[in-house]
Amino acid sequence: MSEPIRILIVEDSPSIVRLVGDVLAQAEGSNFFLESVGRLADGLSRLAAGGVTLVLLDLTLPDSEGMGTFLETYRRAPDTPIIVLTGHEDETLALKALREGAQDYLLKNELTPRTLIRAIRYGIERKRGEEARARLAAIVESSNDAIVGLSLEGVIVSWNAGAEVMFGHGFEEVIGRTSAVLAPPAAPNDMPAILEQLVRGEVVKNFETIFLKKDGGQVNVATSVSPIKNSFGKVIGASMIARNIDEMKEAQAEREKLINDLQEALVHVRTLRGLLPICSCCKKIRDDQGYWTSVEVYVMAHSQAEFTHGICPDCERQYRDQMGPAAEG
Repeated sequence: MSEPIRILIVEDSPSIVRLVGDVLAQAEGSNFFLESVGRLADGLSRLAAGGVTLVLLDLTLPDSEGMGTFLETYRRAPDTPIIVLTGHEDETLALKALREGAQDYLLKNELTPRTLIRAIRYGIERKRGEEARARLAAIVESSNDAIVGLSLEGVIVSWNAGAEVMFGHGFEEVIGRTSAVLAPPAAPNDMPAILEQLVRGEVVKNFETIFLKKDGGQVNVATSVSPIKNSFGKVIGASMIARNIDEMKEAQAEREKLINDLQEALVHVRTLRGLLPICSCCKKIRDDQGYWTSVEVYVMAHSQAEFTHGICPDCERQYRDQMGPAAEG
């Protein structure tokens, strides 16, 4: 069983309260629970206790009248959807309440089960939608990434604080201009082609690029572009998110330079080059400190070579000749 929809009606007319109660009792598929109070002060006390899903609010009460009734209720319960109940003579006032945050308004003398149930359900869903959009807007504005809204023609329609910091342009300076404002002079503006891909339903992969800043400098960014669709699923625009990767690029370049330097140094350390002083008699080599050392020791110290000892054929014959018959025995 679904959670009950708890409705608080703030209305001093018993007939209107009975009408609303009868309509809600006959509604199918919904679990409505109605509470009623006849004064604003009592309504505010009930709201403070919590648990109210929606408020049906008469603007003319014994202890409050006009917009002040709505504004005080909205101030005390900004997260609760409010539907204004009014007469024909107060319809202008009800429209003003809509502009101030009410979800809907109903004329008392035109209340029907259909209009009442529709208004209640619409009011609850609209409030949820407003809260979701408010949370999303807060996330967008607080993001350090640049988040830019674009029309299908490439015109900038939204520009968050992160974009102002990253690119240097204020909101008023870029709204209505095309994305070409971010393209470096020597680079083409790829956004029109990307927007065409989105319209065709193709997925745009994340990519790295360079954008132009207001001061003429450039910034390396990791970029993603996503379609914005209407309620019918049609692409009506695009959202671009750009993250500054200058530091990452600098670190990558420094790392590559360090690796290259180390490799080059290793080549120099492990490669024998230049003139080597060597004794013409004993064949020892003089090192950088002036000491004479054997060829084997010097080569192993200055290269990755290691020695194994054997005897070549010429030396073997010479050795046998020197030893004479004894060597053959």
